[in-house]
Amino acid sequence: MSKDRLSQCSKTVFNRIRIYFQIITSAICLFLIGLSGVAADAQPDKYYLRIGHGESQNSNEINVTTLGVVSLKGNMMGHFDLSYLDSDTNGQAAALEFGAGFAFNWYVSPYLSIGATLGYNWDKDEAVAAYFPELGVVVDVTKRFGITFSGRRYYSLYQEDEDVIMLGLVFRK
Repeated sequence: MSKDRLSQCSKTVFNRIRIYFQIITSAICLFLIGLSGVAADAQPDKYYLRIGHGESQNSNEINVTTLGVVSLKGNMMGHFDLSYLDSDTNGQAAALEFGAGFAFNWYVSPYLSIGATLGYNWDKDEAVAAYFPELGVVVDVTKRFGITFSGRRYYSLYQEDEDVIMLGLVFRK
């Protein structure tokens, strides 16, 4: 076996171990947050329409625009979004994003979730798939309007990892 082939195999094994470690660490953190008690009174269940936009901090220069629904029920949160991905190097794609996690349902509601992205890149004629942990906050400005801010770490999006900072508006019925 050549040196280059051996080096490539060891990098592949290291990357897989790193991904499994990150998944296990995220699951443990979510479990610990779920076990922790919340001292403040929770707000009633909330449902939001979310419009968001984010840009990556990495070299791929990917932009993510979303339109979807966010729900906060007790200490759980869920989201479902239609997304448009625009990358300088990989072209344009449409995707569905969904996820769930833990949230503290207050006037300022921080959350931690895990989500997935499934879509299609029409410029390269290929499927797009990724998963991401998300750490964010939903802030109620009024009874019907608010803002959301979050950070996502997309894994295996176009064979690379991407950090995306999202900012959005939320509207409540």
